[in-house]
Amino acid sequence: MKPLCLAGFLLAVLFISGCQGTGEIVKLRIQHVESAIDSKGSPLTVAVSPFDDRRPSSEHLGMRTRGGGGQTYFDVMDGTLRQRVTNSFVDFLNQAGFAASPANGTESPNVRVEATIQKFAVQATDEPLSTLLEVDTIMAFTVHNAADESTVRVAIGVGETDNQVFFTKEDMEQLIGEVLAEGFEEFLEKTEVQGQVLKFRLPEGSS
Repeated sequence: MKPLCLAGFLLAVLFISGCQGTGEIVKLRIQHVESAIDSKGSPLTVAVSPFDDRRPSSEHLGMRTRGGGGQTYFDVMDGTLRQRVTNSFVDFLNQAGFAASPANGTESPNVRVEATIQKFAVQATDEPLSTLLEVDTIMAFTVHNAADESTVRVAIGVGETDNQVFFTKEDMEQLIGEVLAEGFEEFLEKTEVQGQVLKFRLPEGSS
């Protein structure tokens, strides 16, 4: 095949593959990866209220922009974003050694956590010979302690990128999980158990 024809053929393939799947909906499973934080073995009982999704109104979780100009949309598998992130956070706290459960309005926990999703952006962009993956999140946590009626507020912003030659939805699911785990770990790093309450962790050397 002549070089000119070969170049034209490759451009046609790229254009067709870019347009293919335009408007398609891809469902992503929201889950977290294993935490790197050792179990605290805390006696605290924690009730987690459903995360409040305060993102700007959008029909989809995110989008993939293809090389030929087409777009594929990402949505959440098995429920809503707030449901999946809430469940992931509860699982994470239990893994970290707390006795955590979704709030049901009847229990009397040591700690009640209310959280908001202020940003949760998922983007994949086709580039020459690869796909750039981006996940950017901002979550805000409010901790209510029953023992002394104190309140602690923690804001967490985490974003990560990845680059895949052969992109699959599992690549994006893994990146989302890593971002969630990093955000939850930062929440624990910024707080500490003091008796029957969860307090803001002061910097080392502070009194």
